[in-house]
Amino acid sequence: MISCLMITQASRLALARLAIGDFAAQTHAARELLIVHDGDAAFHAELCALAAATPAAPVRVQRQPPGASLGRLRNAAIDAAHGEFVCQWDDDDRYHPQRLALQWQAMLRETADFCFLCDQLHWFPARGELYWDDWNRETWPLNLVPGTLLGRRERMPRYAELARGEDTDALLHILRRGDRVARVRDAGWCYVYTYHGANTWDAGHHVAISRAKRYGQARLLQREQALRRHLAEYAPTLGSLRMPHEAGALEIHS
Repeated sequence: MISCLMITQASRLALARLAIGDFAAQTHAARELLIVHDGDAAFHAELCALAAATPAAPVRVQRQPPGASLGRLRNAAIDAAHGEFVCQWDDDDRYHPQRLALQWQAMLRETADFCFLCDQLHWFPARGELYWDDWNRETWPLNLVPGTLLGRRERMPRYAELARGEDTDALLHILRRGDRVARVRDAGWCYVYTYHGANTWDAGHHVAISRAKRYGQARLLQREQALRRHLAEYAPTLGSLRMPHEAGALEIHS
């Protein structure tokens, strides 16, 4: 079983609803969602109601004392997980129904301890813009997206007690230790990294990623039909999108 681990807070409830819905739609059957937060009793009750209304797979909610760092909350989620495998499931991102299945199959093929995507979609809803970021441009072994971790729970390092950057710190620990890592390439359509204005990292961080890593016109056009098909499979969809490139923009109405 894969335990998807989601850290959230009261100000992100609307976003968390979408992430919970995407979890419920996953095609990988053996799964659970563990939601960890440090909010008040009212927020806890709201999350429990959402969990009860998600019959497709088990959803559990755990409340932690207030003021914990993101790293500490991630560690609490790992400790409470029931699955042999864990997956980072951020509350403000979107996930295609095949996301878990794709990474799970890659782990099996390569008998790996961990699996990461090497590319992602990067969504700026306020601007209606979408980019396809290629992290494979980074030097090996850092040519992967840290926030897309799926791995064996028994091999998970402890997260540093940081407010941000804790997932990169965990990744570096995994790489230094020499664990076997599977990399899934050219499946960025299955994970949508979202900038909504209240992220852990600011706008400059997000813009810099897509400026340096985005697919150009040729690569987008090669993947256009598949991209349109997969974007239509999100529920709810991302809506009308522009994918800027050096010669203009690809227009998508999903």
